[in-house]
Amino acid sequence: MKVQKVRDLTLIDLDQEKTIVVACDSCGGIGMKEYDVLKVSPFVTGKYTARVALFEILCSGAEVVCLANTICNEMEVTGKKIIAGIEEELEEAGIGKIVLTGSTEENFATFATGFGVTAVGIVENKNLKVNNVKQDALLITIGKPKVGEEVLKSEKGGIAGYQLIKTLLGSERVYELVPVGSKGILYEANQLAENNNMQLVLHSGIQIDIHKSAGPSTVVVAAMEEALFYQMDLPGSIEVIGMLRHVKR
Repeated sequence: MKVQKVRDLTLIDLDQEKTIVVACDSCGGIGMKEYDVLKVSPFVTGKYTARVALFEILCSGAEVVCLANTICNEMEVTGKKIIAGIEEELEEAGIGKIVLTGSTEENFATFATGFGVTAVGIVENKNLKVNNVKQDALLITIGKPKVGEEVLKSEKGGIAGYQLIKTLLGSERVYELVPVGSKGILYEANQLAENNNMQLVLHSGIQIDIHKSAGPSTVVVAAMEEALFYQMDLPGSIEVIGMLRHVKR
């Protein structure tokens, strides 16, 4: 059995035709408990933490088959609110609640909110969009980098959404999709170039902040055929940031 690590993904060969894809995320100090730093409903904590792991799996081209939540708090009331947030995110992603499983902390009192999530997906190898850039590609960003209270105040139009991701995944001319988290757009673009043995060429005059944290994957970087981009009418906050080019030997 072959296991490999690519970015934040673990890829496990299931057989010659399919791959298991695993991703995870965690969140601490965000909730309504005494020592939480950012005071928001645990519902929000569950929703956006689940979003990170779901985006990682879906952007790889895989179908989510399990979402495990490890809640470091009691079921009543924190756990139930976190789970409700996860369930809403699954609904927005078009994924049934049947994939959801998890655990809570019932033995000890807790004074800050803690929560982790692990997502597991399965993909046919022909549909796997990981290290999949075989030719020069245009790099675009979908969404705007937001973190903390910015996410809570933002409109949906400023955050990468599931429907657009699914649309892009349906095209062979879209080579790879990478969710952006706390390390920012430039970091993920560099990782994309390195993993595909390509050179990153950034455009001048980029308007979007490529260094800022994108929190719960509010941005996705897409590598795609340049001609396709100009044929598509993509909604939302889209910006061209550069190219991936073959490294000349």
